[in-house]
Amino acid sequence: IQMRGESGLDLLKEIVRERDDLPVILCTAFSMYKDDFSAWLADAYVVKSSDLSELKNQVRTVLEKKSQ
Repeated sequence: IQMRGESGLDLLKEIVRERDDLPVILCTAFSMYKDDFSAWLADAYVVKSSDLSELKNQVRTVLEKKSQ
């Protein structure tokens, strides 16, 4: 979410506007952005961790939803 130059949430808005078929998972160290309405545009939101199991599960879930 925090990127050099522009906000990751602004980039998310652009992605959704141009490619609404593209699955997007936000993976960030900042859990506070989960309540930001812009973050709800993403298909999933994962707080970074050294344990990648939640991210892997979200990737699987999002891809399964998109393939239906």
